Amino acid sequence: MKHLLMATLLVPGVAMAHTGHGGIGLFHHLVDMAPALTLVALVGYGVVWAKNRK
Repeated sequence: MKHLLMATLLVPGVAMAHTGHGGIGLFHHLVDMAPALTLVALVGYGVVWAKNRK
C-alpha cells in the first residue's frame, strides 16, 4: 500500500492544479521552482564532492 501511494504521488497527472491555474498535475509550478531546485542540487553536489575529495 505504501508503494502504491508513493507511485501515485510521482505521476504528474494524478492531482489537479489548485484553483486559479490552468495547469494540471503536481508539477505545474516547476518553471517557478526550477532555479531554486537547481541551486539545491548544486549545493548538494558540492557538499558530496568536498566530502569525497580527501
